[in-house]
Amino acid sequence: MNRTKICIVGACGRLGRSIIQESIENFEIVGAVEAANSPNIGKSLINLGIIESDIPITSSDDLSSAISKADVTISATIPDSELVNAPVYVENNKKIIIGTTGFSEKQYSKLISILDQKVPSLITSNFSIGMNFLYRLSELVGLLPEEFEISINEKHHSKKIDSPSGTALSLAKIISESKGYENLIFDRSKHGKREKSELEVTSERIGGTPGIHEINIAGQYEILRLEHIAFSRLAFARGALSAAHWLHNVSEPRIYSMQDVISR
Repeated sequence: MNRTKICIVGACGRLGRSIIQESIENFEIVGAVEAANSPNIGKSLINLGIIESDIPITSSDDLSSAISKADVTISATIPDSELVNAPVYVENNKKIIIGTTGFSEKQYSKLISILDQKVPSLITSNFSIGMNFLYRLSELVGLLPEEFEISINEKHHSKKIDSPSGTALSLAKIISESKGYENLIFDRSKHGKREKSELEVTSERIGGTPGIHEINIAGQYEILRLEHIAFSRLAFARGALSAAHWLHNVSEPRIYSMQDVISR
């Protein structure tokens, strides 16, 4: 059986490295990309201690060359880079998976406008299969009586840039749509008592935590907690590779999500 050929954009990042290392048995790495100013440009994956491969790190300025042999590209970088790179995937008719978070609404809308109906694309705030199942469970909170209130707490490693996490914001969007919340509150100290229209979302940055997300559902006399803990980045890497395998077999050029992957 032919292995899916993949290119990783953001190859030297925490997630990029994990995806590459997890891919060696069932996928073929044909490209690895970093920002043009990265000190790793030109170094091989084996030189960097990622895997035993002579594939070099290519500059994002030469993205077209790096993705030329790929069936699917997986990208985990920063929002500005995704907006620069997206037209390149379209120009080269390449399938793309984006796991970058921290987009503003304007940036995200622009990304969608570039990719939608052009190439098969999958965009997600979290590759974890378990978290995407939690997304689906979260859709059910609208069935609860009005007295039940909900809050979200997320914890990540101290080097994570965006806060709240993209995953927490995705959960907040799902829960708000299901329960009718209109306002997200990120700092209770500025708002006083809770109003019915509010959904509280809190964040912590501590140590090397890969990711913990907790949904608290509280009535007057009981509380239900739904928690997802990623204790290894392999949870995200494996989810990303599942998405790559799935997208390789898709032909319709539109925007997909991990919900499409877990529903297969």
